[in-house]
Amino acid sequence: MSHSPFFPTFRILSASATLLVAGAAAAQQPAAAPKPINWALAVPETGFKGPKIRQDSSWKVRTPRIYGNAQSKDQIWGVFDYSFETKAPWTDNMTATYYLLLDAEEVIKKKEVPEDTPRFSFLQLTLRYNDIPKGKDHKISAVLLPVALERFGKPIGLGVEVSVGDTVVYTDQQADGVLLMALQKLAQANPGGKPPKWWDYVNANAMIQSRMARRNDYLVDRAKTPFAVVAIDDYLLSK
Repeated sequence: MSHSPFFPTFRILSASATLLVAGAAAAQQPAAAPKPINWALAVPETGFKGPKIRQDSSWKVRTPRIYGNAQSKDQIWGVFDYSFETKAPWTDNMTATYYLLLDAEEVIKKKEVPEDTPRFSFLQLTLRYNDIPKGKDHKISAVLLPVALERFGKPIGLGVEVSVGDTVVYTDQQADGVLLMALQKLAQANPGGKPPKWWDYVNANAMIQSRMARRNDYLVDRAKTPFAVVAIDDYLLSK
């Protein structure tokens, strides 16, 4: 009995059709949802290190000496560096909001500023970061201009709040002087209650508001200052 060459060809076409049908069925299956990222592990709170408001040496810095740039004087800046570690392969959509409260009591007493200068100055700066690889010793920074220290006084409130996406992963708040005393009294009046963040407190206190000015332009990204060229690879660039 002779066999027609039609049958092997038919078998090959049938097998191909079966594979196409199976492939189409697989393509119709919904893709597995990506696993949610635990941002608290990506940017752990314990991994952050920052300056101390009471330790001037941890944030007061002189203008860097840049080769070929002659200077007749050097000024004092406030450089607020925070270093941290990430555990995720890559971290995106991270924001850091920096807060400062300056107290001009001393410069007002010395009559170094106009008499109508508000005693307190509130400063706030938000920076965004992407493409942060897994690893240690990442650094972010905000810089206070020298004129702010000269004219509006010393910091008595320092803080930073870091978020990744919509999740707050780190908060640091420090207070000194009259701000510290006010927060301590508030905590004593509400035993067991958690005291508010100092920036929420000053923005809700009518008495402080009446003696406070907002001066956000004096707190800037490190990349906009002479420090941008110092240890440039150690710092994340904001977007």
